[in-house]
Amino acid sequence: MIRRRSALVAVVVTTALGCGHTDGDGTLTVPVVDIRTTGCGPRTRIGVGTAIDDGLIVTAAHVVAGADRIEVTSSDGSHGVATVVYIDDDLDVAALRTGVELGDPIVLRAEPVRAGTAGSVTLPARGGRDATMVGVDIVRPVTIRTTDIYGDDEVERHGFEVAATVDPGDSGAMVMVGGRGAGIIWARSTVADDRAWAVDLPDILRDPASRDALTDEIDSGPCP
Repeated sequence: MIRRRSALVAVVVTTALGCGHTDGDGTLTVPVVDIRTTGCGPRTRIGVGTAIDDGLIVTAAHVVAGADRIEVTSSDGSHGVATVVYIDDDLDVAALRTGVELGDPIVLRAEPVRAGTAGSVTLPARGGRDATMVGVDIVRPVTIRTTDIYGDDEVERHGFEVAATVDPGDSGAMVMVGGRGAGIIWARSTVADDRAWAVDLPDILRDPASRDALTDEIDSGPCP
């Protein structure tokens, strides 16, 4: 589970992790889903997704790459399958289509985040608990030099550093800033327990017409 931290410590090594509407009391409701995939080894992989359009979920690519079955569960308990309609191995971003009722999709942030900005991450219900919203801090925007999800090619990812403790299963969680989606969590630090990395979303998912065209299932590639 993501936990907020306030200390600012430089982090240089990372490892991949295994607008919504407001309620009557003014609380922002983020349409998150629990993602579980099978097909890559004996264990079920777990991640987090967020609705960015009707029936369209964004998550981390390494959560769904190579999967032969993807199951999603919304915060109200609605359950069903999803298919991959977009995947970027370099950015570690994927989009899924599902018939599961997700709730009102979030709006994506147009402006880049700034250092010192407060944000939040909503995690889906798991193990009998309700969905949880936790506060995080944006440390700084960064260009992240890393590898693709297979560790084969060197790549650069534009994103930002987050002051938060990230657990396995939190990959794909959306960082909300000012009530809008800023980017998704894809990795945690291996040298500090209060740091994680988020990646900006690609233009194809930011443009309404482009993401509306993402309807056909595609091959999610090999297992990472």
